This record gives sequence, C-alpha cells and structure tokens, in this order.
Amino acid sequence: MRNATRRRLTAALAVGLVMTMTGCGALDSTGSTPTGDALYRAGEKHFIDYSTVMHSVIMAIHEGDWSVDTYGASPVPCRIDGEVAGYAFSWVRMLQPAQLDVDAAARTAGEAFESAGMKVETASRGSGDAAEVTVVATGGPVGRGVVTIRPARGTIEASAATDCFRGDAGDLSDMVFGGLIYDTSWQRFPAFEGPDWSPRFYFPEDGSPVYRDDDGTPVEPQPASTDLPVAPYGAP
Repeated sequence: MRNATRRRLTAALAVGLVMTMTGCGALDSTGSTPTGDALYRAGEKHFIDYSTVMHSVIMAIHEGDWSVDTYGASPVPCRIDGEVAGYAFSWVRMLQPAQLDVDAAARTAGEAFESAGMKVETASRGSGDAAEVTVVATGGPVGRGVVTIRPARGTIEASAATDCFRGDAGDLSDMVFGGLIYDTSWQRFPAFEGPDWSPRFYFPEDGSPVYRDDDGTPVEPQPASTDLPVAPYGAP
C-alpha cells in the first residue's frame, strides 16, 4: 500500500493534472455543457455508473476487501477537441490474495467486463519477476478498465479511466469536496472497498466521516454508509 504522503500528493495533483482526450464529451439534455446543480448530478451519475461496473468486476474476482489506491471521485481536467473543456475520473483498487490463481482471475475479470457490455482483450507480457497478465476492457460507462495480475508479486490491480465529460472540473471538484482542503481530502476516502460498498460522491469538510488517521492508518471499523452526508445539489 502506498504511503500517506503519496495519497496527499495524488489528491492534490488531481486538481492540476490535465488528461488529453479526443472526441466530444457528453452534453446535458438541453444540448449545452452542464453547470451548477446539473453539473454535479451529471458527474455523480457518471461516477456511480462506472464505479458500479468496476465494483462488479472486482467482486467477481474476489468477494472481499480491496484496498483503495485512487478512490475515483476526484474530477480531473481533460481536453476535448484540443481545449480543456471537460473532466474525467480515474480509479484504482489493489488486492494481494492469500492464494493467486492467475488464469481464474483473468478469466473471471474478462467475463465480468463482457457482462457489462465491454470489449475485452487479454494478454500476457514479460517473464519471471516481470511477468504479468492484463485484461483490458473498453466501452460502456467505464471507458477503459484494466485488470493487471502480477504472479511474482501475488497482486491484482484493477483500474479505470473514464471518457472525458463536458463540464468544468474545478467547479465540480468544489462541489464534490464541499470546502475541503485538497491536501487532506485523502483522509476522507474509504480505505477499502468490499461487498457492502456503496458509491459516495460528496466529501464536505464538516460532518464527514474520516476513513484514515493522520498517518494513513485505516480507521477500524470503517464508517457505515448510513453515516454519509447528503449533497445539497439538485434533485437526488
């Protein structure tokens, strides 16, 4: 697991990082770029849609707790037709099972992606300590999902990078984090994703459960989803 410093930097850099993508991002129902409450609810829907698919993938591989590396609700600025005009999400989960069946994990991941209507390609690369098996899926609400299995390390990494959606990433981020200082927002992300996971897209400074201590140690037990605050933007 990466240390607390890396988590702080990841959360802070997400604000300034610009992803390069091509094509057109999604417009709202009126044919314009969403703003205000509509921007928040559009972002929430994109987050829930893609993270729900990824949850089904990791639970198909192993129905237990996966460590959260990148939570996936931080909007990252991205380019549409050469201009910074949208936002995207990135998401990473890690698992080091007691016993790793590489073939079974790859097969199960592929089947889970296919069940979500995604196109899947599986490849083996490297040898010895550098050997890895990757399952790459594209399409659907995820955009691009990858499961990387490293036999020598005994690890499975699942990641997702969404398409670029139209809307101001900074404005959306301010609503998602509700006044939080980005350098400390990492503490409020869940440390694990397990069978009882529920998507969360609002992390206000006041009244929000803390999932990690200052040193990065996961809070045990993790706060229940019933303790989460409700965002005040638009109609839920």
